[in-house]
Amino acid sequence: MEVVEKVLSVAHIIYAQCEQVKCCKHQCRRLVYRVRILLRPVEVLRAQPPKQISSQVEETLQQLLETLEKAQELVKKYSQTNWLQKFLKASDVMEEFARVNERLGDAAQGLSLLLQAEHKQSFLETFQRDTCSREDSQDTKDDKALWEELLTRSTVTKDAVDNVHNDVRHVGTKVEDVGSRVEEVRQMMQKLQDAVMKKDNAIPREEITEIRMEDLTKTSWTFLMDSKSHTLYKGEFYKYPVAIKVFKNPVITSTEKVREIFRKEIETMKKFESPNILRMYGICIDERGSSPCFSIVMEYCEKGTLRDVLTRKPQLPWETRIRMALDAARGLYRLHQTGEKSKLHGCINSTKFLVAKGYCVKLSGFELSKTESSIKRSCKKKVTDVPASAYISPLGLASLCHKYDMPSEIYSFGIVLWEIATSKIPFEGCSSQEIYQKVYEQRYQDPVGEDCPSHLRDVINQCRAFEPSQRPSAEEIVDSLIDIYGKINTAS
Repeated sequence: MEVVEKVLSVAHIIYAQCEQVKCCKHQCRRLVYRVRILLRPVEVLRAQPPKQISSQVEETLQQLLETLEKAQELVKKYSQTNWLQKFLKASDVMEEFARVNERLGDAAQGLSLLLQAEHKQSFLETFQRDTCSREDSQDTKDDKALWEELLTRSTVTKDAVDNVHNDVRHVGTKVEDVGSRVEEVRQMMQKLQDAVMKKDNAIPREEITEIRMEDLTKTSWTFLMDSKSHTLYKGEFYKYPVAIKVFKNPVITSTEKVREIFRKEIETMKKFESPNILRMYGICIDERGSSPCFSIVMEYCEKGTLRDVLTRKPQLPWETRIRMALDAARGLYRLHQTGEKSKLHGCINSTKFLVAKGYCVKLSGFELSKTESSIKRSCKKKVTDVPASAYISPLGLASLCHKYDMPSEIYSFGIVLWEIATSKIPFEGCSSQEIYQKVYEQRYQDPVGEDCPSHLRDVINQCRAFEPSQRPSAEEIVDSLIDIYGKINTAS
């Protein structure tokens, strides 16, 4: 998106100019620091398709661009020595600074719409003015000391120095006057940074790599679950919570062969950059025992699967449900749009979506699949409460030879959306034959419920349409859910 690139470009110019600042260094650098934090959500937007960015956010980005251009002018002024005296004797410069900080605050308010409702509310409630006031006060003192040093080197007379002292005190008073507003901006941007870091974790996806066992804090491991093929633990990787899947009785014991498969697969995995796709950190090969032990390290989602959440919390508010649906759709869209050839998940259901803190939904179940299949032994799949045929499209139920394609996957996702809207188990208690009769022969759709917002009901029914050509793409689903989420937020 053009405006995103322009925002980032101007910001980089500001960063470079800051290195040339001759006076007001501390206050300029504080401004740059705040700009860096504010741009974190912009970096996230950069990875999203333009159609996912609402007109409201685009307008906020345009306003932010104008503000950064103004900030660039201010920083450029201070990169010139001859601006020292002009700054000390011109109070309107401080007013310019105040206006820039105020407009940064407006931009932060606009970008905060990207946050989940509970995150937005929490950081609005936690604004504290003390920290920023202390920072700006200290910056003023530090700049004052720097100015005095510069003036002394220029052999300024004692009278001139006294005049400078008076002007600096005057400037300091103005800094304190705007301190409360600047504090709000700083706290807002800090919270925005924290929220973005939670949605897009600290370790970049490009760094999927082989992990040393000593980098996984063994004392922090907590047992989560056990299956025939692996044991799942919660652990820590560089003090960051992760899920560690330790495989039992691996098929391949050649570490070099596993490494070769892994190296090839991570080239594909690097393309999956999305807050709504489960992050993979890498593979760990422990060769200290008589036979190698293989583990896959991935992002930890504390609330478990989407199915688990809907079972435990059947009365979630509609705002949360729609946001979860949007997260899930974004994950699927990112997968479908990876590379020149669209990639299919192949097994979309409510257990393939995991839920992190804040009810952030992430698509899982396909990452490092080649590496995993080369390690683990085949075993019977775990029987879940949801029949597998519940997610199969009508034509798929009618023929085993039916090709699994994009519309087939959208149908499966429509069932997941139905689960999010109802919290119920699809076709509960029905056999595969009964599901076939209902879905294919009778063209039946489980009702969504009268309390479901009508626009959401329409999206769910479109995804479950009998005819594949009538089902929307993942991109169209995302666009629709963004509109629905915006309307329900406006209404609330």
